Amino acid sequence: MLTLFGCGGGNRFRVDYNGRKDAFRGAKDTYRAGQQVTLYYDLIGTDTDYAFFLDGERLQTDYSHQKGYILRFTMPDRDVTLTVESYNSMVFVPPEETVDLPEE
Repeated sequence: MLTLFGCGGGNRFRVDYNGRKDAFRGAKDTYRAGQQVTLYYDLIGTDTDYAFFLDGERLQTDYSHQKGYILRFTMPDRDVTLTVESYNSMVFVPPEETVDLPEE
């Protein structure tokens, strides 16, 4: 029986990478609940800002010039979704203009 269950027991849960699993170095399909997960995101574009979310909550990240963004989280006891949002931070976004409408 020990060979079937081993000492690494515990329920495993899935991470949905929104079709971008290959963008995260170290990514696995499943992790044990309570396991410390560390992933690296190194597909970094110039003048682009990135934000990472686990089930809609923003993750705090570290950064390494060798490894890129470093994401760390403790795997909860449920399936989760990991998403990345990016935008070009060097594009001018004009402030909203107000339009004065004629009075009736």
